[in-house]
Amino acid sequence: MLERKNTIDILIGVMALAAIIIMVSAFYAYKDSNITSQASSEGSATISQEPAKTDFGTDVPANFPTDIPLEKGVPVEQSYSLNYVGQKQLTIVFLSAKTVKENYALYADFLAKEGWTVSNTYESSKLSSLYGTKESNDMNVTISEKSSSASVKSQVSISVLKR
Repeated sequence: MLERKNTIDILIGVMALAAIIIMVSAFYAYKDSNITSQASSEGSATISQEPAKTDFGTDVPANFPTDIPLEKGVPVEQSYSLNYVGQKQLTIVFLSAKTVKENYALYADFLAKEGWTVSNTYESSKLSSLYGTKESNDMNVTISEKSSSASVKSQVSISVLKR
């Protein structure tokens, strides 16, 4: 009878050990497949989030917001759009006859009057920037000093992100 009990104990022990091995194997198999799945989805997310760029050269994009003040009579140096999944960035860059300080005041006043929430600002004599949000749009204005000619005093870059 003792021999039968020992045999049953051994069988129970072997079955318990087998169950533990199966559970551990299943856990690692699940973990590995989850990591592979994550890596695969992260890889495709990275690929699908690469923006499509459209260059407009020296023309303002047709869908650039018309209420943003642009200096009259100055040429656009560059303009482009970046199309991300679910959002679009429109950027224009132009040379200005106004100083960094004058442009900063102009765009700070514009953002305040038009109801933009300004969340980040930086102001100095050579480089200034403003960042604001309104509804589903973000705007970044960067103004830098230019001393290439007497008629050009600064360069203005305006980027609008439409979500």
